[in-house]
Amino acid sequence: MIPSKDQQRVVESPLHSLRIVAGAGTGKTTTVAMRVDALVRHHGLEPEEILGITFTNKAAEELSDRIRATIGPLVGTGREVEIHTYHGFASQLLHEFGALVGIERSASLMTPTLSRQLLGSLMVERDLLHFDPTLRASVEKLRALGSAVSDNLLSPIQVIAAAGSEDPWAERVEMLEILQRYEEEKRRLGVVDFADLISAAHRLVVGHPEVAESIRGRTRAVLLDEYQDTNPAQRELLRTLFANHTPVLAVGDEDQTIYEWRGASLQNFRAFPEHFPHDGRPARTLHLSENRRSGAAILAVANRVRAEIDDAPRQALVPLENAPDALVTSSWFGTVTDEAAAIADRIIELAESGHRWRDVGILFRKNKDMKLVHDALSKRGIPFEVANVGGLLTIPEVADLHAWLRILADPEDGTAFARITVGSRFRLGLSDLNHLARWIRRRRRAEPDDDLPGYTLLEAVDALEEIDGLRPDASEALLQFREEYRDLLTEAQGQSLVELARSVLDRTGAWSDIAAMEPAAGLSARLNLYRFLDLTERWAPLEGRPSLSAFLTYLSELEDDTTEELDTARLSEEDAVTLVTVHRAKGLEWPVVFLPCLYHNNFPSTGRHDNPLAYAQFLPYELRLDREAAPPVDAGMTDAKLRSALSEHNARQEWRIAYVAVTRAMRELHASGAFWNGAPLPNKNPTKPSRLLELIRDNAVDGSWAAEAPERPEVLGSATESAPAPDPLFTGSWPAALRAALADPSWPAEEASERGLRPSYDAAVDEMQQALFELPEPLPAEGVETLSVSTTGLVTYATCPKRYYWSEVDRLPRRSSAAARRGIDVHRRIELHNLGVMPLDEASDYDLLADDQVRSGTRPFETYLGSRFASQKPLMVEAPFELRAGKAWVRGRIDAIYAEEGHWEVVDFKSGRASSDTNRLVQLQVYALAVNEVSFGVPSPEFTTVTFAFLGDGLEETSHEVDGEWLRAAGERVGELIAGIASDVWEPRPSEACSQCDFLRHCEPGKERVG
Repeated sequence: MIPSKDQQRVVESPLHSLRIVAGAGTGKTTTVAMRVDALVRHHGLEPEEILGITFTNKAAEELSDRIRATIGPLVGTGREVEIHTYHGFASQLLHEFGALVGIERSASLMTPTLSRQLLGSLMVERDLLHFDPTLRASVEKLRALGSAVSDNLLSPIQVIAAAGSEDPWAERVEMLEILQRYEEEKRRLGVVDFADLISAAHRLVVGHPEVAESIRGRTRAVLLDEYQDTNPAQRELLRTLFANHTPVLAVGDEDQTIYEWRGASLQNFRAFPEHFPHDGRPARTLHLSENRRSGAAILAVANRVRAEIDDAPRQALVPLENAPDALVTSSWFGTVTDEAAAIADRIIELAESGHRWRDVGILFRKNKDMKLVHDALSKRGIPFEVANVGGLLTIPEVADLHAWLRILADPEDGTAFARITVGSRFRLGLSDLNHLARWIRRRRRAEPDDDLPGYTLLEAVDALEEIDGLRPDASEALLQFREEYRDLLTEAQGQSLVELARSVLDRTGAWSDIAAMEPAAGLSARLNLYRFLDLTERWAPLEGRPSLSAFLTYLSELEDDTTEELDTARLSEEDAVTLVTVHRAKGLEWPVVFLPCLYHNNFPSTGRHDNPLAYAQFLPYELRLDREAAPPVDAGMTDAKLRSALSEHNARQEWRIAYVAVTRAMRELHASGAFWNGAPLPNKNPTKPSRLLELIRDNAVDGSWAAEAPERPEVLGSATESAPAPDPLFTGSWPAALRAALADPSWPAEEASERGLRPSYDAAVDEMQQALFELPEPLPAEGVETLSVSTTGLVTYATCPKRYYWSEVDRLPRRSSAAARRGIDVHRRIELHNLGVMPLDEASDYDLLADDQVRSGTRPFETYLGSRFASQKPLMVEAPFELRAGKAWVRGRIDAIYAEEGHWEVVDFKSGRASSDTNRLVQLQVYALAVNEVSFGVPSPEFTTVTFAFLGDGLEETSHEVDGEWLRAAGERVGELIAGIASDVWEPRPSEACSQCDFLRHCEPGKERVG
């Protein structure tokens, strides 16, 4: 290959440090290989004296192959250029010298998903006030903060030492304490994660200069590929080793920095000349701008996209002189269903014109947008492979296998059972499953006091002979399922995961079904199943044996895992269309690329801003090694300026992703979007084209464009479904039958009569009516009271009827209170402590009074931990009740009930200080009445004590023994309050509580009372 002028300048450069700005598709790998050849032939370096480092495993393989092909016969056994990934290079250093920093060769490397599982287990070990471990995103927040700490060569303890008093430092400190436990647990287990490789290698070369000197002594030149994707810790490792010592060539493109969300630093590539100087002067910079991949029309779009990133000067990408023509189209459809269908139709046209299926790549900004497109491809018989592992579980064949594995691990997984039995293989209907459900209900009614877990659908199948009314076909199908399940359950005891998965596929006839498919559909199914089987074979747990339950937990985490986005997708060699996200498509190319779902705020995406001033999972900018690359924000900015600065920073990231997306195309680029998106339910309002689609439209020569949005569809996706599953009753499909019944209610009976099935139909109708008749008869209209009040509402009414009126009857806006939220947090922490698990109830379910909140400077949870209650195991926690009181129902939740030898102590925890307000007593009166009149599912106590436990200023308890007289007075008091509410008595009652009332401005008596 004849090098271009730009490439020739790189090849002929002196043996000095050098930065190469290589635009997309400009042949950087070839240039690096030619540079290596020049170093060997003209500068006297041996191949083994050259170190090459790149970002992904795939890129490392490609670079090695290209170098071998270029320098050819000079390479003998053991005399090759050493090529690593950045993490691989650090791992090699630790393998050789790691014992010096406490990393043994036997240390295992944790995958990101295993890291997530370990963090999840550590979150629930400690009591937390500010960081909520119950949220779905909690582990991701921990991982984000932990990565940022490591990427900047810090430890959790160092960051804690820099903590401030402002938000969100309180939450961040608790997260850092969990991360410190994570570090300790990794050492106990003898494992390291990816971040440890870099930070430990840096400690090694800084703390042991002789090691750094040894590495430099055997390395005469360093080649850094994809340098724009490195993080600050990787940069500092390389600087410590090679800056001012060894010539370093860095190749990259700042405009392709798309991994900032995973730590990649723009500052690394920008400041390379200063970081790796030559003879005290900044390293030289050269450019590669001749694109060898794409046609002129595609490059025109790419240059327009680059200009959207920022105003920095850059050399435009130019095509080769003899580059073939390129086609760019843009389309805007009514619905995403129409869009997916048009993509599939265009791919069919391409195939008919001589293109291979594998010539086509469909690139998505987000995984969520893939499903309707692969449905459309399936319907038209187009083979495809989903290159994102996280998206595999949506593929029908993989989802069926997943369901079998789930039910083998957990017999109570009714969702998995339903997927298997209602699917096309066993072809049961919901009415068939209803017979199983009725058997379960009868058993539960027959054994109401049984302490054993409730019956499952699988247990109903085991008792199939006891179940009446099943269709013969349904009974036969369930018997077959039972036999297969029992056999597979037996086999599962002695098989590895991949063996079990293969057994499921063999026993269920999956391979035979796939062989009977149309060739394209069969190829798609095989490719996606092979990818899943590879996953089961490679997976290993962090601790213990690779059990099925642990693997399924891993899969549930993997569905939300984004770490795979860091490596280029590895595609099969089969002839199939590729569906992949833009992040995983980096480094790949296709003759034809489709970019769907380009609607407003989807691509470019608005995203969530990485704002450390508001969110604890982000490391403060002042602690970052690359703080110069951070958005220009500070705590003194107005909200508007802060949002603007963060939005601009996020927009630049999105345009870099767009630049990567459009430059994957060689000959055709098809961009599209639609008014109505989402599946199965469309967005509430029609969207508009994204700025990216509009920009592409300005450079497009073809495409359809819907001018007006159609009416909002009820659902999206039905038009692109695969052929309907076989149905035992309808020659068409059950959706078609359902639509016919909706259009004509008499149709089902007439259809049954025509088929000679009227007796069976009438029996099924009677059965359904009987199920409905099992519901309780409605109460007569007269005498029914609709009044319902909460325990907190009763206390509010006792304090001031007018306050209750404005709170519950004619509601007025109320102030948001941080102190009240902290009070809720205290109650949740107490509940967590009592249960030993994460609470499931929402915060609004707690019976909290207006002043039941944490004042600044108090530590009520610490007070609780030092009290007698913390060491007692409650009989019940957050026990709900509904108490009939006169003409109303009073609802509430009791914080805790402690039982001992027939005595119950009913406790309500108050995070505030003790008060002389006698109206508070109403709460304990309601609780006492509830304990004596409501069934809590256990025998009632012989005697009861009700207690307020005030935690706001040291523990202070107020208790009352509940005897007959006390209970009678409680009933009278509650009855009076109910009567007042029912009679619409709303007179204000000024008191000391007026000073804390949200409605003071509307209440003249209250204003006078407060003065």
